[in-house]
Amino acid sequence: MRHDIHVDGDVYRLRPVTEADSAFIVDLRGRNGKYLNRGAATPQAQAAWLQRYFERSGDFYFVIESAHGMTREGLIGLYDIEPSSGAAQWGRWVLQPGSNAAVESALLIYRCAFDLLSLTRVYCRTLEDNVQVVAFHDTCGLDRTVDSAIIDHNGHQRAAVEHTLARSAWPNLSARLERLASRFADTVARGA
Repeated sequence: MRHDIHVDGDVYRLRPVTEADSAFIVDLRGRNGKYLNRGAATPQAQAAWLQRYFERSGDFYFVIESAHGMTREGLIGLYDIEPSSGAAQWGRWVLQPGSNAAVESALLIYRCAFDLLSLTRVYCRTLEDNVQVVAFHDTCGLDRTVDSAIIDHNGHQRAAVEHTLARSAWPNLSARLERLASRFADTVARGA
């Protein structure tokens, strides 16, 4: 959906995806999409997908970029927002190889969910064999609500792990992620 939400962090920020990001999205997902559903194969097909996305409600898609240099680091989204329960899924998370944006981009998507959109619960579903991302969510302290969900991945049923963060647990996770992001920001500032 077309939105104007920007979420700033110390080193990275989230900004709304635009039509101008079509080639970037195709390239990034194509190079790093082993665990992602196949997306558009061309920038033109991605632009057409974005046009449909802009018309959908309850779907917020972001580019993760550096706060100062405007380098695009990745993509992330909040979608399938259930107005009655205040729950949403977050995903479409893919980063440039070697990017250090994981911790801060997770912090920023949760800020968007809880502080800006006032959601009550956010969940994510990760393919079981994507052990690095499953471990990231485990390390953050998210609840594993489903150890072995089944999701559709490129037309095949695959095992996935579902993690959930409730609004009541957000303050503790926020403090933890902010400490980690702040340490990284200090390291970047010393190296600059």
